[in-house]
Amino acid sequence: MTGIERLQKLVEGQEDKALLKIVTYLTSREDLDNLYLNEEKSLKEMVDYIKGLAKKQAKNGYCYVDDEEVYKWAVTYFSKSNEELEIKKTTIPTLKKEENKQVVPEKEIHGQLTLFDMV
Repeated sequence: MTGIERLQKLVEGQEDKALLKIVTYLTSREDLDNLYLNEEKSLKEMVDYIKGLAKKQAKNGYCYVDDEEVYKWAVTYFSKSNEELEIKKTTIPTLKKEENKQVVPEKEIHGQLTLFDMV
């Protein structure tokens, strides 16, 4: 599989026009094909990286970034390691099973219930 094929596979099913436009540009850059094979890189992380750079340029909550600048950021994302870009891998903490969970047996009910039977 080539890097361009990997990008095309990653973008399958996407409907985000901005992302599709970026990937179309990236796949037109055959000189960068080997960079797209890096397994630590993903389109979601690329988008987060680009959004982060755009937020830094925002003033009063607004930001305008030319397509060429976005393409440059996308190429930079694939050209450098996550460490160089200061991208930290986020892990989702897993919930620990309760090992010592006590099982309370249900009371058998015979006859009329009292308030204490409900507790």
